Amino acid sequence: MNSITLRKIWHRDAFRIGIFFERDFSVISVLKKHKAEFSRTKLCWYVDYTTANYQLLLTLFPDLKIVKSVVHSEPTLVTDSGSRDLSPIASSAIQLGTSSLGNPEHTKNVISFAQKVRLQLLANVGKYWVFKMHYHQEVKAQLLKIKGVYWNTNYKCYMALRHEQVKKEVEAVLQTSPFFGTDYLHKDVSYIGEKIKVLPHYEAINFMEVYVPKLVAVHEKIKRFSMAKYSKTKDCYLLPAAPLVLESLQLQFEPMKIMFLVDLPKDYLQKKHLPNRKQLDLNKTQETILSTLPEKAQPFMRAMVDTLLALNYSSSTLRTYCGSFHQFLKAFDYQNPEAVERGAIVRYLGSLMSRGLSATSGHSMVNSIQFYYQQVLGKKEFELRLPRPKKEKKLPSVLTMEECLRIFQVVDNPKHKLLLLIGYGAGLRVSEIVQLKWSDILFEEQKIHIKNAKGKKDRMVMLPYSIVTSLQLYRELYKGKHYVFEGQFAGEPYSTGSVQQVMRNALKTSGLEKKATVHTLRHSFATHLLENGTDIRYIQQFLGHSSIKTTTIYTHLTKTAVDKIQSPLDRMVDINSKKKLED
Repeated sequence: MNSITLRKIWHRDAFRIGIFFERDFSVISVLKKHKAEFSRTKLCWYVDYTTANYQLLLTLFPDLKIVKSVVHSEPTLVTDSGSRDLSPIASSAIQLGTSSLGNPEHTKNVISFAQKVRLQLLANVGKYWVFKMHYHQEVKAQLLKIKGVYWNTNYKCYMALRHEQVKKEVEAVLQTSPFFGTDYLHKDVSYIGEKIKVLPHYEAINFMEVYVPKLVAVHEKIKRFSMAKYSKTKDCYLLPAAPLVLESLQLQFEPMKIMFLVDLPKDYLQKKHLPNRKQLDLNKTQETILSTLPEKAQPFMRAMVDTLLALNYSSSTLRTYCGSFHQFLKAFDYQNPEAVERGAIVRYLGSLMSRGLSATSGHSMVNSIQFYYQQVLGKKEFELRLPRPKKEKKLPSVLTMEECLRIFQVVDNPKHKLLLLIGYGAGLRVSEIVQLKWSDILFEEQKIHIKNAKGKKDRMVMLPYSIVTSLQLYRELYKGKHYVFEGQFAGEPYSTGSVQQVMRNALKTSGLEKKATVHTLRHSFATHLLENGTDIRYIQQFLGHSSIKTTTIYTHLTKTAVDKIQSPLDRMVDINSKKKLED
């Protein structure tokens, strides 16, 4: 187990005990069991700042390190490039959870809300004010309720429409006035006379060079193109040389009235130059995997990645297998896997299980090791018989039809309501919802063609009659060209994270106390079909399950037959009550 360090941090408007360590599945499993949470802003796991939690951590990890300090106060505004970390954990364990009266270590400084959340106003982008701040759950919820304010996931910032009413409402929530300027939307300045030059990139003809004026708003807008790369040597942006990309560029900058000077040879723009989303996703996944490894381990991981790509595995499988294999290499100090004996591997897996690793993570670890020895090293004749951890049999969470209806009724946005309805009505995965194209919806046949789904399989599912009219009206309203549910930029699909956020918001507004995600709607779809008497083999086809065993889990969830079965205790009470009445 690697070294673990405790540090006192300020997170989500309260002091917490920050737990810092290099990524280790066994440590993560233990922390999850004791309800620790992960902070993306602090890049650490954390628990509440209490004596009980501190003593528990000492018991779980006897060899942990504690970063000590003398003075502790609430966070203040950081203006330099120094660390964002706050005062570490208290030097005395007894101070945890005690009153701050008479204790100089817990003296509070009177600071504004803006300082507490590190509020920062950035340069305007188009018709929006842009600002960022540290995470604050209540303030975030209030901001997103304001019409004209949304969260930009790519750049981790808030964007507010430059409108007088929006300015007033946002400043009230942020308790800071004035915060925005008076450069409202109707006062927007156009850039008449500015030019964007588009030239060929002869070093790689599948790209074109885009030279833009030195204006922050222009640079911010072009950087939002997911395929844009900046060339330092040529001081320009490189974008795929495809007609759709150039057309999108011109549409984005049309409101700014910037002139386009396109000097490209005839037939230079080709549709084939546009990389597909699979290619982009795989390239990004490869970069992420290899960037976290030391140099001596790079050849082993590269061989793993190349073999997975050659066998046409998905980016999701790539992340899972390589993540587990990274942990395996790390456990053996990144030495050549061929030098690791079978007994050492078995002992390593046993130690993971003894530390509380889940069965799912255990299976992923075994699969990744088996894959490397058999597929990468080519030892087909050598079967490495590794012990398989027994998998827990958990029943999925399911909503009743009434609960599903309550969730749909509280969603007002047409796009948000429709994506939840189609997810439940056709039993789709969240990835299938966002990748759905208009060409996949067969209105005349009343079907939806799901293409290249999990396991690279196509299937046909039902198109619910009740949403056909809504779909057609939605198409006229949003006028999407390709994807049914487009994202922030034209031609790009909605993100899976945004869909999950829609579900979380709907669940919260409905007042239901059940934990549910978009995938819960898929479970509910299967369960409700089974309760209605649908043959389980048809349900298997609708869900796209390879084995009927996967689908049979829903037989344990149906309430139609279960409701008819009476507990022997209830029967005993009924008989006893009946005898009393007769007497």
